[in-house]
Amino acid sequence: MLRPVDIATKHSLDFIQTYAREKSDVLEIGCGEGDVAQMLQSSGYRVTAIDGDNHAVATARAKGVNAARARWPDYQSGKTDVVLFTRSLHHIHDLDGAVTAAQMRLHDDGFLLIEDFAFNEADDRTSNWFAAQLRSDPLANLLMEMPGSFAKKVLCASEPHAAWHSDHDHDLHSIQAMEAAVTARFDVKAIHRVPYLYRYLIPVLPQTKEAAGVIETFFRKEEQMIASGSIVPIGRRIAASLKHGD
Repeated sequence: MLRPVDIATKHSLDFIQTYAREKSDVLEIGCGEGDVAQMLQSSGYRVTAIDGDNHAVATARAKGVNAARARWPDYQSGKTDVVLFTRSLHHIHDLDGAVTAAQMRLHDDGFLLIEDFAFNEADDRTSNWFAAQLRSDPLANLLMEMPGSFAKKVLCASEPHAAWHSDHDHDLHSIQAMEAAVTARFDVKAIHRVPYLYRYLIPVLPQTKEAAGVIETFFRKEEQMIASGSIVPIGRRIAASLKHGD
């Protein structure tokens, strides 16, 4: 059965497979409950996944993922083909240390791949559009009661844009800081600006086929709004390789 989380995970896999060779060794940093790692393993990649949360690691292991509880950049490992940050780099306090450690762990022909978001680039139109979608059918009828979730905070706020920045502006690295840290140490091959708002829906929707259909519809609508210039794309995917000949 297709679940909402599977939609986003497939998008992550498509990005990774654009740059990672078949059967590559992948070190995923911030694996969460292991959905991306599990799909990578099923696609033939050799994955080592780490996360700082005990429950998340236990859940990932239950899915058959080679997961360990560890902090980056403290985690010690050998060389790998891909270092992958899945929506985790913005949280790591030592940004320079995190990127430098990734540089040291890669084979000469390896890739650094980053999925993250530009929270500070969301404007009034973007946050207001997101709030309006949360109030519309069929999405509104499927939302679960999760008062602490980001989607619920935006939904209940009289000023969605203020709620957006109130939730995000706490000890998170900006996309500009992350891009600068990567550019200083790597040869950046591509920075993709992609939809991200749909990912905020996954924690507040039931893991059902119906909800997966809602996610797919929302994703396509978000793509169309971005293409028309009506909202800004806050998702970022960065692909970089080691610098040579410096």
